[in-house]
Amino acid sequence: MNLKNICLACLLTLTLAACALTRSDTNPWLDSRAGTASENIGGKWTTAGGIGANWGEGNFIQDGSRFYGTLGAYYVDGSINGEHLYLALSSGRKVYYTARLRRAPDGSYGGKVVQGAIIDHSNQADEGFQLMTMRRIGK
Repeated sequence: MNLKNICLACLLTLTLAACALTRSDTNPWLDSRAGTASENIGGKWTTAGGIGANWGEGNFIQDGSRFYGTLGAYYVDGSINGEHLYLALSSGRKVYYTARLRRAPDGSYGGKVVQGAIIDHSNQADEGFQLMTMRRIGK
């Protein structure tokens, strides 16, 4: 590999790293979405058996209209506003996914997940998204 290719590879790596979402990007978004906490979502949840990918089991602790915890291999920062949940799924310093889920009549939550962008700020919310469904385990 010549010097020119090495420099281009380094520039691409730095550009991609600079574009990565972090919690400092998503926390203001989550704060702006936080509102009325109509339900305590603290406890155990699963994404298995629902529409969309199996993200694993979740365990959340709610603090007012914000909640925190894990979902599968990801750390979750979230907010609740009425019947909507907003999630940022991260590992280390990088936020990989954001999601907007809505409460269904059966108490589960379902909605869209986008990779590498804040769902409300992305055209991926209408194309290129994944689905997630969460339902409570026990109570």
